[in-house]
Amino acid sequence: MALAVLPLIPLLLAELVGSSRPEEACGVDAAAMSMLQLEKAQVQRQQECGHLLIDKCDPEANALCANNCRFHTHRDDCYRPIPDVLAEHPGVDGYCYFNYTAFWVAYAGPVPHYELEAVEGILGLRGPFYRGLHTGPVLTYNFEGVENLTTQMDSPHYSYDDLYAYSLGFLQGQGLDPEWMKNSSLWISLSKQKCDEIQATYNFSKEELVLADWLDRNMVISAMTMCSAGMDGSLFSAEIKAEAGYRNATDCQPVTHREFAKHHYVKCMLGYRNSAADMAYLNARACLLEGNHIGHFSDCPYSPPVDF
Repeated sequence: MALAVLPLIPLLLAELVGSSRPEEACGVDAAAMSMLQLEKAQVQRQQECGHLLIDKCDPEANALCANNCRFHTHRDDCYRPIPDVLAEHPGVDGYCYFNYTAFWVAYAGPVPHYELEAVEGILGLRGPFYRGLHTGPVLTYNFEGVENLTTQMDSPHYSYDDLYAYSLGFLQGQGLDPEWMKNSSLWISLSKQKCDEIQATYNFSKEELVLADWLDRNMVISAMTMCSAGMDGSLFSAEIKAEAGYRNATDCQPVTHREFAKHHYVKCMLGYRNSAADMAYLNARACLLEGNHIGHFSDCPYSPPVDF
């Protein structure tokens, strides 16, 4: 019988609150979500999903709870192309198979409820740095020729998620109606269409779709996004800065559409049920307004049932 992961919760919170690194500051913001996902991971062990073999995250990962493959039941498969792995397990959900290889990879069950899952994602990522709507600094992105794209970073993860959603076309105001997520079959179909469009555009090879690489790349994308926003990323580890091409806030490599597309496309490969959940979270929380400004919650035509 697998070890329980629930004892990880206080340990995770203690480590997160004591962090001073920007990548772990984002982790502080995600602490509550990590707790929810750890609990889900415990439940999923009873449903034959993959799970951790020890009761803590891998301390050698490039950010807290960002890559637990070394201690996972499907460790070896973390380092193989996802299409090859899942071809050997037809009908198995990729998030179930790789459950809790990172704190954000947690199987939510076979029956989707996308509005509810979007709310859970929003609230779970809302940690001690969140002070309320319109309380954060205004960011202006330098992003592949887009001029004067701005957002207000009310929580650290907004710098990443807002540009990620914009790049994919998932913001309200970019053609995706949040009312559609009430029909899960329709929403999954729309997600599959987007996944197909991404692959038609970028033609990712299966060697680019390796789970462990995807997990490690997340913090590299975060550093590149901070570069795009003109933010100081000097406290990232030397390894992450080297991979991200980050030297300082004015000498760094901005994130690209391709980076964001690949990040999302891995979720497509892990199951359209999961890429659709990502799309729902990004769509429910933010919108593109006049003047190329990204708004949140009550700024938007649709606002999920959360306090802000």
